[in-house]
Amino acid sequence: MNDKDILQQEKECVFETFHHAFALKFGLAIVNYIQSHQLKSVGVRIVYKDLLVFQYLMDGKNEDMWLKRKERTVLESGHSSYYTFFHQDDYPWMKDNDLYTLGGGGFPINEKGEIVGAICVSGLKHNEDHQLIVDTLMTLLGSVK
Repeated sequence: MNDKDILQQEKECVFETFHHAFALKFGLAIVNYIQSHQLKSVGVRIVYKDLLVFQYLMDGKNEDMWLKRKERTVLESGHSSYYTFFHQDDYPWMKDNDLYTLGGGGFPINEKGEIVGAICVSGLKHNEDHQLIVDTLMTLLGSVK
């Protein structure tokens, strides 16, 4: 995967209108996937228009620091946190800064061309966190359309 693939994913995963009910459906889909595949525990955080609409920390996850860092990275960059991983030189203030992370697991909620929130997953390898978000979004958005 490269930065062009990530930009394409960002273009494909756009909402006409984001709903809190979708956040719940998405979060539960992530948790169910992790449990059914017996993967490592993850945390899931979804923020929409400055409002925390979903957060769940699976057993063994006792803090949400990485979720918040991924959220800040997405909201400030306007891109997935995995995209910033490939373009670290474009975000020098994020390097070595405990408020951000330049790695996968945060994805923008794009509503009609405007970034209005972030979907974040943390607990797997950063590229796996990213792919889990994208695969789940593509599945759920496909069932909505």
